[in-house]
Formats: sequence, C-alpha cells, structure tokens
Amino acid sequence: MLGLVTAVVATVVGHIGLGPGYDPLELTISDYALSNRGVTIEIAMVALAIAAPALLAGLRAAGAAVRGLPTVLLSIWSAGLLVAAIIPTDPPGMSTMSTAALIHRYTSVAAFVALPIAAAVIAGRFAGLGGRMGATVRWLCVSCVVGIGALWYVAFPGERIMMGLVERGLVAVEITILTVITVAVLRATRRHIAVDRAIEPLTLVGAVSGPGHRGSAEA
Repeated sequence: MLGLVTAVVATVVGHIGLGPGYDPLELTISDYALSNRGVTIEIAMVALAIAAPALLAGLRAAGAAVRGLPTVLLSIWSAGLLVAAIIPTDPPGMSTMSTAALIHRYTSVAAFVALPIAAAVIAGRFAGLGGRMGATVRWLCVSCVVGIGALWYVAFPGERIMMGLVERGLVAVEITILTVITVAVLRATRRHIAVDRAIEPLTLVGAVSGPGHRGSAEA
C-alpha cells in the first residue's frame, strides 16, 4: 500500500509546474520523466516495482496460491518497471528511436500486459477477494485489455494523438487493480488474526485444565 501511495503522489508531483510544452493528453509519462522533475516519475516506477514482491508475500501469507504464473507475471511487471526507470526513452519529436528507447518501450509494454493477466489468475485463486471484489478485478482486467489495444492504436496508426491520455488511463486502471488486491489481502489478514485471537483463549484453557478437564476446554 505504501508503494502504491508513493507512486501516485510522486507522479502527481512530477506533473506540476512544468510550464508550457508539457501536455499530459499528448505526452506520455515517460516523456515527463525527461523533465527537470523526472526523478519523481522514476521514484514512482521504482515504488510500484518494489510493491509487487511485497504484494506477492502478502498473498502467500493470506493463503493465496501464487506459485507459478502469478509469480512469474508479477516479476515481469516489477522488472519491466525497474528497467524502464533506469533506461529512459528518447525526447519527444525524434524521427527514429534509439536502442535505449526501444528497450524502454517494450519493457514497459511487457509490464502493462503482464499485470492484468496476473491479476486475472489471482482472482481465480484467492478466495480472500470474495465475489464482489473478484468480479471487480476481472472487469478491471478486461478494461486493461481494451486500454492496451487503444494504446497500440494511438502509438502506431493513430500517430500518437491523445497517447498521454490513453496511457494514463491504463496506468490508473492497473494501479486500481493492485489497490483492490492489496485491500483484499489486508482484510484476509485481519480475519486470520481475529480467528487466531478467538482460538487462543480456548487453547490456553485446555493447557491449564489438563486432561481431566478436556470436555470443558472443548466447550
């Protein structure tokens, strides 16, 4: 949760007070990372990347089956964000893309694609989501598929028109997915703690009473 909040706050700070020439509807978040406040965008990406393994650990602790595909896909999300934070894209207006910009683009795409697939698998394996939250995650994953398709269109046939808006919408949906799953993990953990606290006094009574009082301890 701390990683998600840090990412959102840092991204907002990175968009404030840059002056003319910076249009969030046209320029991507990666373009903003080249500004004089670009370090805040990099902090946001690193925060999200670190949050992914923390979420995996939380899911395991809450009893979710995350071995295999969910772990691999969330690792791709995390690694993709880290690489994109380290290797910047080219400045806007370049006629040809450098090798660094290509690496940045396709690691970002890999992260965007990996997260909704991971979330869809987790929604089917994590009972702690419940019916309503599980359905919410699935609908958000469908929205991501639409967003990825729209991002491809504006990046190539659409000649980058409104690309900043489409990308930010996709990022917002993916952060929402992570938030919903994180809240579900917190709820599941609290339920486990409540159950443990309810069982502990009964266990203590049984230990103090001894074998001769087993019946009352069980009651």
